[in-house]
Amino acid sequence: MHLHLTAYEIIWIIIAPAVVLSWYYLIRGWKTYIPKHYLMPDNPHPRIIFLITARKITGLLNGSVQSIIASCYKCGFTNYEIKVLADKDGELEGAEHLIVPEDYVCHSKFKARALNYALEFTPNSPDVWTLHLDEDAQITAQTVPSILKYIKKNGNPVADGPTVFPYDGNLLTFFVEAQRCWTYFWVKRQLETSGVYWMNGSNMLIRTDVEHKIGWDFENVKYSEDTRFAYEVSKRCGKVFGWHGGLTLEKPPKTAGAAIKQRKRWYWGGILMLKHIRFNDLWYRLYSYTAWFLGFILTMFIPIGALNHIFPKELIPTTVGFLSLGGVSLAGVLWLARYQLGLYWQLKYTPSSWIKKIGYHAGLFVLSPVIEFICTVPTILSFINPPKVFEVTDKSGGGDASVEKENKQLTGVGS
Repeated sequence: MHLHLTAYEIIWIIIAPAVVLSWYYLIRGWKTYIPKHYLMPDNPHPRIIFLITARKITGLLNGSVQSIIASCYKCGFTNYEIKVLADKDGELEGAEHLIVPEDYVCHSKFKARALNYALEFTPNSPDVWTLHLDEDAQITAQTVPSILKYIKKNGNPVADGPTVFPYDGNLLTFFVEAQRCWTYFWVKRQLETSGVYWMNGSNMLIRTDVEHKIGWDFENVKYSEDTRFAYEVSKRCGKVFGWHGGLTLEKPPKTAGAAIKQRKRWYWGGILMLKHIRFNDLWYRLYSYTAWFLGFILTMFIPIGALNHIFPKELIPTTVGFLSLGGVSLAGVLWLARYQLGLYWQLKYTPSSWIKKIGYHAGLFVLSPVIEFICTVPTILSFINPPKVFEVTDKSGGGDASVEKENKQLTGVGS
């Protein structure tokens, strides 16, 4: 008997390894994703530069700066400095302003250009580390001891840490970031094995001598500069990556349109970086990008699957029971359940009652097709109209309550 698979089933079979692997990374990293480091390690403490990068200095940066000052004060940590890197100056207290001159020239553009300029104001030293932060990123009292313990245990010189996106006023983008959460467990595993396919530029901890060695001066790099940096580190320094465990809280995009533009930049930027990845890692990255694209195709099947329950004859017949459009797809359940686990982490840092949390989980279940569309349609749009410049993602305000909630939960913090 010959088995005739539909296109829908073939796509699920292709994606199935990605679903299984994502669950493996989730289960393996669940307890260590955000380590409960509350007590400060003994002195001496290494010097940390908190470097916040933005297009221009605005009031949005104040929350990030104040979170650093408050969290370091709560931990009794004083060996640090705060720098804000931008193309345009503005009013902001509590940080040194690094303004990129208009006539500054290097091979890279936009954020990478600014980061390369900032190297002129950071030491080239194995004893000083830089924590790179996006303009909306805020740290907590857990962040500081986690990073210091990582460094004092001879942690590798390039590391990422966890980021959570508490609710900030837009339900759709809050759910979009819940869908993204599982990818942090994947990157955690990559960093722990130094098989890096991509890097998160915010909450990236780098020893300054390594950052000076690699630099950010890459030929015609407009975006995905964090991933390009990781590729160059891998080629020139080898297996020097790690997971520092220090938490940052960031804001979801302000609108669904902003989220789509953001992911469009990620997808296209990653494709442009493929020519720079190590050959042995290329196939893994190509597969992950294929799975992301096929996620959009599967999303387009959802209306057909719904109609199969209405019409007496299936619009697309199926032959493999557990992948059936007319029944319950096991792969689909596992796919969507990752969203719910991501939402769990978002809600841990979102001040809300249990009733509201149950409502969020129910809402995500209903809106999952919409969320999947927002997250996967950029794969098509990036080919139709590739991004030409680095568009800074529009973020909404607020978020300070989440930092206060997290800091209040920490006990025993001190030197």
